[in-house]
Amino acid sequence: MTPREKADNIASFELLWHTVRDQHPDPKLNGLNWQEIHDSTLPLIENAASMEEVRDILRGVVAKLEASHYSIIPSERYDVPSAASPAPANPLEGTLVHFGNLPESRLTFESRLLPGGAGYIRFNEFLDPATIMPKFEAALKSFAKAPGIILDLRGNPGGIGVMAMGIAGFFIDKPGQRLGEMKMRQTTLQFVIFPRPETYAGKLAILLDEGSASTTEILAGGLQDLGRARIFGTRSMGAALPSDIIRLPNGDGFQYAQASYTSVSGKILEGNGVTPDAVVHQTRESVLADHDLVIEAADNWITSH
Repeated sequence: MTPREKADNIASFELLWHTVRDQHPDPKLNGLNWQEIHDSTLPLIENAASMEEVRDILRGVVAKLEASHYSIIPSERYDVPSAASPAPANPLEGTLVHFGNLPESRLTFESRLLPGGAGYIRFNEFLDPATIMPKFEAALKSFAKAPGIILDLRGNPGGIGVMAMGIAGFFIDKPGQRLGEMKMRQTTLQFVIFPRPETYAGKLAILLDEGSASTTEILAGGLQDLGRARIFGTRSMGAALPSDIIRLPNGDGFQYAQASYTSVSGKILEGNGVTPDAVVHQTRESVLADHDLVIEAADNWITSH
């Protein structure tokens, strides 16, 4: 690497180290000797022979925190121009969206009426609220007479935390309810739900799996605690720390947790996840037959009571 690249990597390590020291929700950093980690890591960064070696070192540093939402995002993920990705022919393939210091991602949204009369909604990330929220509202209006709604958040890794409050407002009609609270070093933020002028009063089933994380868990866990949703599927990821992303001097992105999160009933979602009310596993046979047992279980609950 060039002298400039080495200098940028050292500056990146210093920024990462100071950010964790100053922003980690636990001032004691889980009992780690953060200064000793700095002093033992700096020579490794100075002598690293490649960018991938630098990334591995930094990943090893944040892994010591033993928490979710700490990651190094290679600069290459930011370098793919939008023009290189043609518009999809199938609307369900989604469109490219960009938010903050996240790399571009493809956002999808699907809504349809199931044969039994229940409404079905699925989107893959909590991003681009200017697009998602109007689509969500329009879908709910089209399902106004449906006996229930299935919100499929399997594989949804989360995104913008405040969108959880926005989605919840379509299903909660009582003011002052909240999903939980986010504790940072200096302040605590309440995830208060603001009911929409028109809310949906029918049954709500939320589908989760091991790929459901972050904002998905905040929404599902909060509505479960409030008795407003029944959860189907498998336990979620247990990665529910609110986070931010900054760009490092070497061009990589650094995601870090800036707060802890507790659900309205006092549950710690980080490391525990959201436990379904009805555990339903897909089988190899059902997948090969294009038969979704989780949707079926939720649909049966909606239509059989």
